[in-house]
Amino acid sequence: MRKNINNGFTFIELIVYIALVTIFVYGAVQFGWNIIYGRIKSNVYTEVTQNLRLASKRILFEIRNASDINSVSATSICMSNSDATRNPTRIYLASGVLRIGWGGGSPVCAALSNDVALTSNLVSVSGLTFTNLTSGSLTKNIRFSLTIDSVNASTRSEFDRSQTFISAAEVRSN
Repeated sequence: MRKNINNGFTFIELIVYIALVTIFVYGAVQFGWNIIYGRIKSNVYTEVTQNLRLASKRILFEIRNASDINSVSATSICMSNSDATRNPTRIYLASGVLRIGWGGGSPVCAALSNDVALTSNLVSVSGLTFTNLTSGSLTKNIRFSLTIDSVNASTRSEFDRSQTFISAAEVRSN
């Protein structure tokens, strides 16, 4: 009498093994995507934070080192400076870009000889507000609010980041 020996897999075993391998591969792919999107989110967060920090520190520096405040509007400030090459200095918002201009000698900040962007093209300034808090003639105090958003060309939430900084500075020459 001859015995029939089956050394193969049954159909049910094959389905179970394929399902286990599929679950493992799916989990590994999802883990990989989470790492990639986490890196993207971290880069966007860093870009917005660095632009906000640089811009706010520069605004504070310029206000504190100005010799006088010539004019303040909602999205622009014009300051006189004791350094003739930097007189006057203007910080303003133009098309979502925070800009600083200086030189030219005009007290109304017209026809500045130098003009550069303070923020990169990877972010957009959605809010810039200057408020003159000066009371009397003894001190000149300016409050500002700066909101920077990431530029999101897609609809992915990983690219969305917005941050606001509010501070005030006093002209030191007073």
